[in-house]
Amino acid sequence: MQTLLRDFVVELAAAAPLPDPIVEFGAMQVEPDQPGDLRPLFPGRDYLGTDIRPGPGVDRVEDVCDLSFGDGEVGTALCLETLEHCQDPVRACRELHRVVADGGVCVITSVLMFGIHAYPNDYWRFTPEAFRLLLQDFDDVWATGIGNPDMPMQILGVGAKGRSLGLSMDSFPSLQAAQRTWDTADGRVRIGPLIHPPGEVVRALGRDLPRVARQRAGRALAARAPGAYRLAKRALGR
Repeated sequence: MQTLLRDFVVELAAAAPLPDPIVEFGAMQVEPDQPGDLRPLFPGRDYLGTDIRPGPGVDRVEDVCDLSFGDGEVGTALCLETLEHCQDPVRACRELHRVVADGGVCVITSVLMFGIHAYPNDYWRFTPEAFRLLLQDFDDVWATGIGNPDMPMQILGVGAKGRSLGLSMDSFPSLQAAQRTWDTADGRVRIGPLIHPPGEVVRALGRDLPRVARQRAGRALAARAPGAYRLAKRALGR
């Protein structure tokens, strides 16, 4: 879990009270070197960590698609970087809505432009619009993406039950800073939805340009003199 997500949760708690009990869905600490433990953010609070399998950070095994909690039993549901690993994220969000109490909050985050990461399986990618759809049963919904507007890296959403939170990007300085980093690409090169250090771009060009040149030259030769192209390929053993 990124530091950005921890900062997001801290700023959300400052912008809108998060009632107890706080239940984290997907609490297993699969990467101990990352700042993924949210429990220290809520010292002295009624906090329960759940996951589909036992492990570090897990107090109780739960399937987010079929929760054992009663209706309205959860004050704040934290489901960070978990929905992409659920076989049925629509059902999972319906379950989250069911167990969140009136006046409660549900927080979800996931990725869009991100590689496959199987913990234990990786099924889905979401847009901000998808998050608004997943949270549509809540009375107040806010969702956004961070990064390229057409292909964000991070997707975040908050749903509130029986209350209005009045959230905006102004509520989250850390998200604004992350978006500015992408927008300005300070000292880096923007290629499509990605930003790269110049040295990385130079190394990639040095590696790939000779190959591209050979391939283009081969296609040009094949178009002009197909017989000569076949002979050249045979001579090179290709």
